[in-house]
Amino acid sequence: MADIYLIYGREDEASAAAVFERLRARWTVWWDRMVKQRFVEEIAEELGRARCVVVLWSQRSRVKDTVVDEVRLAQRLGPTIVSVSLDGAEPAYGFGGYSTTGLLGWDESEEHPAYAALFARLVSILPSPEPPTRPHALAGTRLPLPTLFLSVSSFETQLVPAGAVKALALARAPAVLVSAWDLVPRRKPDALLAALRDYRATGGCILLDSGNYEATRLSTKHWRVEDLKHVLSSAPHDLAFAFDRFEPTRSARRTAEKIAATVERDSAFTTVPLMPVIHVPRLSGGGYLVDILPEVALRVAEALRPVMIGLPERELGAGIAQRVATMQAIRGALDRLPFYQPVHLLGTGNPWTVAIMAAAGADSFDGLEWCRVVVDHQTDRLNHFQHFDLFTDQTAFADLMVAREALTDDGVDFAGKVAFHNADYFLRFDQQLREAVGRNSLEAFVTGKLGRAAAEKLERVTKGLFGR
Repeated sequence: MADIYLIYGREDEASAAAVFERLRARWTVWWDRMVKQRFVEEIAEELGRARCVVVLWSQRSRVKDTVVDEVRLAQRLGPTIVSVSLDGAEPAYGFGGYSTTGLLGWDESEEHPAYAALFARLVSILPSPEPPTRPHALAGTRLPLPTLFLSVSSFETQLVPAGAVKALALARAPAVLVSAWDLVPRRKPDALLAALRDYRATGGCILLDSGNYEATRLSTKHWRVEDLKHVLSSAPHDLAFAFDRFEPTRSARRTAEKIAATVERDSAFTTVPLMPVIHVPRLSGGGYLVDILPEVALRVAEALRPVMIGLPERELGAGIAQRVATMQAIRGALDRLPFYQPVHLLGTGNPWTVAIMAAAGADSFDGLEWCRVVVDHQTDRLNHFQHFDLFTDQTAFADLMVAREALTDDGVDFAGKVAFHNADYFLRFDQQLREAVGRNSLEAFVTGKLGRAAAEKLERVTKGLFGR
C-alpha cells in the first residue's frame, strides 16, 4: 500500500517526475510508471489502497479525460485528495471545491516555499514521513557533514589566537571557528587578521562566532552589536553567527521571532550566510527551559531556512542523558520540515560528546579542547595540558608530519607541540566520524570511543539513541 498515489497528464511527465522524486524521499509513492501488466486493474487496486492522492493539474491535464476519470475514481474509492496546480491552472470542472496548492515557479528544490506548502499539507494528512536525509556537505560550502570546527579564543586557552590559527593552517585543518571578541580594534587584532587571511588562502573555512561567549563568561556589558558589525566588515570569514545577546522568553513563538529579527538585522552587515543562535530562559532553580527548544528550532528554521542553527550545548540540559534527549527532540521537530536542517552545537569539543551528539542528531560542532588540554590518542580521553610529556610517544607516530617535526624542533615551544599533537588527533577523529556516519555505524564508533562499559551505561540512560 502506497502512502501517496500520483495522478498527472502525460504532457506533464517531467514535472510529475520531479514531484515523485521529492515525495518518495519521505513517503511511499505510486504512479503509473510502476504498472506491471494490467493497467486498468492495477490503477484501481492502487487507488483503493492509497492513503492520499496528489493530483497535478495544468492547462493540459485539466482537459484530459484520462486524468478526470482517474480523479473521479479516487473520489469514489475514498482516499484524501490533494489538488496541486503546476502552472496556475484551475482544477478541471467539477473539482474546484478542493483546496489547491500552487507549484508555479517551483525550482524542484525541497527548500522552495511552494514545495514547502505542499509538504505541510501532506504532513497534516500523512503525519509520519521518513526523516530527510542529512546532506553530504554544508550548503554553499565544501565542508562535509558532520564536521568539527577547531575553535580559537583568547579566553582560557593555552595558545594566543594568532598562533593557534597559524598552527591550524600548518596542520591543514579544514575548518576553524574564531570569535569576533578577539577581532575588534581594542584587542589589537592585526596578527590574528593576518593569520586568518593566510589560513583562508590554504582553502580553510572560517566560521565567525558573535563574541557573546567571551562577553558572558567575563561578565562584561561592553559588547554590542556594533562590535560584531565592525568585525563582519573587516575580518575574513565564510560563515557567521548573528549577535545573540538577547533576552529569551518562555514563549517559543516570541523567542523565535526575536531570533529571526536579529538575523535579519545583522544580515545587512555581511554578504556571507548569517546563522541564528538559539537561547532559552534560565530557570530560577538552575538550568534552562529546554522544553521549548524543539518548537523554537522549528519556528526559526521555517522563518529563516538557515545554513545551520546554532545551539549552545550547555543549554540542552544538565547531564549527557538530558542533552541527548533534548537534541533528539529537536531533531524530531526539524524532521517535520521538507528539507534537512543542520544543527551546530556550540562549545562541543570533547570527543565523547561529539560522537554521542552526532548520534542524537547534531551535525556540526566546535570546541576549544584542542588548545586547552592534551588528548590521549589511545583512550580518547582528555588530560591536563601539562601532562603532554606522558604522551609524546604518540606524537612521534602522528599522521601529521608537522606534529612529528614539531616534537623534535627546539624552535617550537611546549604549547605548540601540544597543539600539533591535539590537531593530529582531532583531524583524524573528524574523518572517522564522517566515515562512521557514511557506513551507518555510529553505534560501533561511539562504543569504540567510550569503551564498552560506558557505552552500555549510555544505552541505559538514553532512549532510542541507536534506533532501539
